Amino acid sequence: MLDIKEKLLKEDYRKEDNLADLPVIALLDIRESEVKSLEKFGLVTIEKLAKEWNKHYSDLSKLFPKERIDSWIAASKLLLVEKTEKITSGAKIILAGIDNVGKTSLSIALKHRGAFSLLFQKLNALTPTRGLLRGKLEVFGLDIHLHELGGQKIYRDDYLNNPEQYFIGTDTIIYVVDVQAEDRYEESFEYLKQIVNVTQKLKLDVPWTIFFHKSDPDFVLSEKANSIFGSMVQYLHSNVPTFDPARGIFRTSVHIRSSILGAFSHIFRNISLIQDYIANASKQVAETLNAEFFGLYDFRSNICFAQYSKNEKLEELSHNAYYEAIETIANMREPFLRIRRYVLDDEEKTNEIFILRDLEFKNERYIMALLTSDESVARKLDQDEIENIINRHLEDWIEFRSYAKFPTTI
Repeated sequence: MLDIKEKLLKEDYRKEDNLADLPVIALLDIRESEVKSLEKFGLVTIEKLAKEWNKHYSDLSKLFPKERIDSWIAASKLLLVEKTEKITSGAKIILAGIDNVGKTSLSIALKHRGAFSLLFQKLNALTPTRGLLRGKLEVFGLDIHLHELGGQKIYRDDYLNNPEQYFIGTDTIIYVVDVQAEDRYEESFEYLKQIVNVTQKLKLDVPWTIFFHKSDPDFVLSEKANSIFGSMVQYLHSNVPTFDPARGIFRTSVHIRSSILGAFSHIFRNISLIQDYIANASKQVAETLNAEFFGLYDFRSNICFAQYSKNEKLEELSHNAYYEAIETIANMREPFLRIRRYVLDDEEKTNEIFILRDLEFKNERYIMALLTSDESVARKLDQDEIENIINRHLEDWIEFRSYAKFPTTI
C-alpha cells in the first residue's frame, strides 16, 4: 500500500515515526502563515488538529477557504490511522423530513438500474415508512448505512425525545423537503428547527445537506416557496456551522435521476477523507485525456467517486448521459462501450462526445465517463491506455477510497 507520508508530509518529516506529535507545518499542503493562525487556536500538532478541529471550525472558516481546512483535517486524520488503528469501514447517513416527502424514493431511485417504468412500479408500491428504516449501500468498499426516519408525527416525537438512540454516530444529515406540498412548508420548517436543536444538544457537528425534493422538470416554485425555502437555508447557515449553502443544497426529482446521483455523489465525496486529493488526481486524468468531464463511477451503486468537470452544465449533462447510457446496456456483466454525441446549447454550438466504458482495477469493476470535444479521443480510444492513465493518477487514492471521516471523533 502507498506510503501515506509521501503524499501528505513535507520531505523533511517523512522519516519520523511519531506522527501524532509532528507540528502542523509538517503537512505538505500548508503555509507558515496558515500555521500561525492554527497555533492561535492551540492546533499545534497533527494530533491536536485531528482531534480538536471541530471546536474551532467556525472561526477557522472565517480565515480560510473551507476546502483548505478540510484538506488539513483529512490529512491529519489519515496520518493518525496507524497510531489509533481505527480505520472505519462504514458511514451513517440520516434521511429526515416530515411524512410523504419522498425519502424512500430517493434511495430506491439511486440504486435502480433499468427502465423508468420499472422504477415507477417500485415507487407506486411504496407505503409510508413506520419508524426507523435501515438500508445499506456499498460504495467503493465503504458501507453507507442509510437511516431513514419515518416522518409521521408519532415517530417524530420519538426521535426528538430520544435523540441519542437515533442520531449518535451519524456522519451526515440529509433533510428532505417536498417542494410540491405548499400547505406543509411551515410544518417542515418547524421540524427542521427541532432536529437542529437536538443535534446541537448532542454536540453533533456533522455536515448537513438539504434536498428540495420532487423538483420535477415542469414544476415552478411559487413566491411563497422561494421565501420559506430561503428562510430554511438562512436558518441552517446561521445555526449549523458545518452547513455550506454553496454546496449543501440540491433540487432532486425521481424524474431526473441525475439529480439524485449528483447529490449523493457529492455527499459521499464530502465524507471521504481523501476527496481533495482525488479531485486533484481526477483533474490530471481529465487534462491528460483532453476531457471537459471525467468521472469514475461505482459499478454497484452508480455513485461518482472521482470527478472533474470544467463547469456545472457539463457535469449535469454527463450525469444525465451516464444514466441514459447504462439503461441501454442489456448485460452489465459483459464488457461494454457506449459513445454518443451532443451539441451544446451555447454560442458556438459545441460538439461534445460522451464516452462510457467499464474498467477494472485490482479485480474491482468501475464505470468511466468522459465528455470531450476532441474527436481524436474517440477515434484512438484504447482501453489499456486509458486504464494506465487512470491507474497512474488514481491508483494510490483508490486504495484509500473507503476512509470516511467522523467529525466528532478520530
